[in-house]
Amino acid sequence: MFDNIDFKSFWKESEYINKVCTGENLTDEMVQEAEKRLGVKLPKSYIELMKTQNGGKPNKNVWFDDKNRYRVDVEEFYSISEEKEDSLFGKFGNEFWYDEWEYPRNLGIIIADTISGGHEMIYLDYRDCGKDGEPKVSICIQEDDFEIIILASNFEEFILGLRASGEIE
Repeated sequence: MFDNIDFKSFWKESEYINKVCTGENLTDEMVQEAEKRLGVKLPKSYIELMKTQNGGKPNKNVWFDDKNRYRVDVEEFYSISEEKEDSLFGKFGNEFWYDEWEYPRNLGIIIADTISGGHEMIYLDYRDCGKDGEPKVSICIQEDDFEIIILASNFEEFILGLRASGEIE
C-alpha cells in the first residue's frame, strides 16, 4: 500500500497541530481498542498512515475533483487517541460532532476536519460496506442540511488524490 508516498514528507510540521491533534505512536493494541469502541474495522491503509504519525496536518491537503470542480481543504486528520482535543475520542472528536453539531452517526467515523471550522467533516463512510468492509471516504456538509458527497471509493484512493494547493489550476 502507498508505494508512491514519501511518509517523511507527508506530514506538515505544526507546533499547534502537534499540541491539539498528533497523538502518541500508534500501536496494534490501540487500533484494536479503537475498533472495539467504534464498532468498525478500520481500513489497513488508514492504520498504515496513522502508524507513520498518529494524526496531524498533511502537506498535500487539498482533495480536488477535476470533473465537478469540487474542492476540499483538509485541516487535520484526527489521531486515534483520546489524549488530544482533536482525536477520535478527544474533546472535539466524534461524540462532540454527533452531539453538539448533530452530524449523522449512521454515516461512519469522522476522521478529519476541513478549513471550514466544523461545517464540513470527512468520514470513513461505512453505509455500503458494513462495519467490517472497506469504507468509502465522504464529506458531510453541515451548511447544506448535512449533504453527503462521496470523495473516494476507499481511504488509499483519497490519500493518493491529495495535492498541494499550488497544484490546483
